Amino acid sequence: MKGADQCPRCASRRTVDIDAPSPGSFYARVIRGCHNCQTIWEPYDPADTIDPGDRYASFVEPCNNCAFRPGSPEQADTVEWKKTMASLKAGGQFYCHKGVPIEPQHENGFAYPADGQNKAKMRLCRGFLNMWGTMMLKQTNATEVSNV
Repeated sequence: MKGADQCPRCASRRTVDIDAPSPGSFYARVIRGCHNCQTIWEPYDPADTIDPGDRYASFVEPCNNCAFRPGSPEQADTVEWKKTMASLKAGGQFYCHKGVPIEPQHENGFAYPADGQNKAKMRLCRGFLNMWGTMMLKQTNATEVSNV
């Protein structure tokens, strides 16, 4: 299993951190690049996850450029964000981008494993999990109030 200190494509540890602020803060300010295959990605610290021994464990807190943080570039397009939220509320899932190769030309800006089809190799987004938990709590509370 590739670790957080390895390239997500070739597993090389020959990497370099690059200070590269992106327009609109879509990508993290510091990205990591692989000397072997030239893949770039947003690095993360396993200590920030709920289980540092599990490469795909969710983070304890939303990351610094989470789509669910107020004012994120993803939420700027309110029509698309509403479609995303409707999809998630209908049972969709939202995956974290940390450690995923950056692909600016891709629809969502990242090259998820098997184009997002291999869910076993993706980490659920903490911001999404928080949103989902809040939504479930509201529904539970509303049900309890109506049953009283």
